[in-house]
Amino acid sequence: MSLVPSRRQLLIAASSALAVAGSVAAWTATDAPGPASPRAMLSGKDATAAASGPRLAIASKFADPGVLKVGTTYYAYATNIPGRTVPVATATSARGPWKVRPTGVLPKLGAWAKPGQTWAPEVTRRPDGTFVLYYTASSRTRKTGCVGAAVARSPLGPFRPVGSGPLVCDVPRSATQGKLRGEIIDAGSFVEGRNRYLVYKVGYNGYYKPSFLLLQRLSADGLHRVGAPKVILKQTSEPYTTEAPFLVKHGSKYVLFYSAGFYGSDVYQTRYAVASRLGGPYTKAAKPLMTTQSLGRKVNGPGGASVLHDGNTWWIVFHGALDPKNPARPSPMPRPKPLMRGMYVAQLGWSGDHPVVR
Repeated sequence: MSLVPSRRQLLIAASSALAVAGSVAAWTATDAPGPASPRAMLSGKDATAAASGPRLAIASKFADPGVLKVGTTYYAYATNIPGRTVPVATATSARGPWKVRPTGVLPKLGAWAKPGQTWAPEVTRRPDGTFVLYYTASSRTRKTGCVGAAVARSPLGPFRPVGSGPLVCDVPRSATQGKLRGEIIDAGSFVEGRNRYLVYKVGYNGYYKPSFLLLQRLSADGLHRVGAPKVILKQTSEPYTTEAPFLVKHGSKYVLFYSAGFYGSDVYQTRYAVASRLGGPYTKAAKPLMTTQSLGRKVNGPGGASVLHDGNTWWIVFHGALDPKNPARPSPMPRPKPLMRGMYVAQLGWSGDHPVVR
């Protein structure tokens, strides 16, 4: 994802609270492949009836979806579209039908942000019942993206920006021994017990240009950074870039979903890595979770994913490029132009600690 407008929410409770140390040491992912995740291994409480695979839920521009459930209603938030800074859609079932609301939830950006370049939003609920929106926008003063925060009493907003500047717009170079530069984008929220965190991308887009996924502890209200960030995943063999991190806890393991490849092509894909500790090390899976080919070309460039456990079922929500002439179908082009990314929903199963799209 570049600074051309191109995503998330899951609150996970755990019996113990893990704190991220304030040191600036980098923790990178292990390149050793993890075990395979055959569908036949699905069993126990994570096994569910056979699903029909990804379903096109929104056949219009709705990229980088972040998903949240409040009560009996599901909410999805997306990268900006004309007239709406942070579009929102609602449904009474994860599979839909989804209805895109006529107005966005963030009527005014923070003063630091350029209008018209806002993407990858995610909303999280706080213990007091209020909501925090994390969003990426282009900075007015820096040639980069930054992460901002806004608050509201309702998941439909209106969200109001917090503070005079972004939440994250710089990272200590010592976090990666001086190699950490580039844009800061794609913030995702992770909550464990009373501890709140942000995961996000720092780096460049392009082959042979490094990118990193970082973990940052936040204050209890989710509006301030606590200590220094840690690198939990580094781009190695992934094509083009790594971005769009989304972190969940399944059983005793931490599972980091992320995208790789150029977002405007059918190479764009969803991958994951697994760790026993929040800070890592994360072991990358041997194969991507979703690619255009693995989904039988029924989705073009599956990425920008969010994951939700609604109390009964795990879901993965992501985008794919559509055919502008017939948005009900995936784009047949390797590099779709014009790029229109709609929202897909699929059931997520588990083979041990490894996710399986069903």
